[in-house]
Amino acid sequence: MYDADLLLAESREALDKVWFLQSLEVSDRTDSTLSFRLYIRHDLFVQVFLGELTDSLYFALIEGNQRIFGIDRECKQWHLHPFEAPHKHEYFAEGLGPKPLLAFLSRVEILLVEKDLL
Repeated sequence: MYDADLLLAESREALDKVWFLQSLEVSDRTDSTLSFRLYIRHDLFVQVFLGELTDSLYFALIEGNQRIFGIDRECKQWHLHPFEAPHKHEYFAEGLGPKPLLAFLSRVEILLVEKDLL
């Protein structure tokens, strides 16, 4: 299980290490949830949500208020929202490992470069 403090620490590490990230904005934090954005530019960002009670973790690349890519964990199972069809849910057995935010951001980096999103 991942907790809010670990995820926030990982987000600060990401700000220091990931070249395309500009800023971090925590939008909501309760005793059992955390929601924040890592901005790439004003209309392109990574939205992150953690629900500790349900052990849910959601990562989405958002452009212009729409998810264009995402990876989520619900009920201990990972699934992918592919860039080509972000509304789909595809089983993602490998998951994102012990540092899921950094792993997600490495996939985002590939998309940013390949799809010329910067």
